[in-house]
Amino acid sequence: MAGDVIRQDIDIDGYWKLIVAYNVYLGKPDRGFTHTDFNKRISIIGISDYSSIGELLDTVTHEVKHLVSHICRYYNINEDSEDAAYLTGYVIKNMYKVFKRYLC
Repeated sequence: MAGDVIRQDIDIDGYWKLIVAYNVYLGKPDRGFTHTDFNKRISIIGISDYSSIGELLDTVTHEVKHLVSHICRYYNINEDSEDAAYLTGYVIKNMYKVFKRYLC
């Protein structure tokens, strides 16, 4: 995944804005972060370079879990609910549109 940072903007049905940055330099591969501004209902996920496809998938799902936790907390949604599960799938499906190019 070496190269320029790739940005992806995802609107979560007008309730939340997500910005994903792929190929962010975080000192080592297989790293990520999630930062949320609850006042603006916006989150940023950063995904570093990766050492394997498995590590990329692990980092993506790890950071999406943090995102879903933040959104659930804001809207008082039970994290074990179907709503939280659908939200997770929605975000992963939309992120996949970009990170699928790295799965070869």
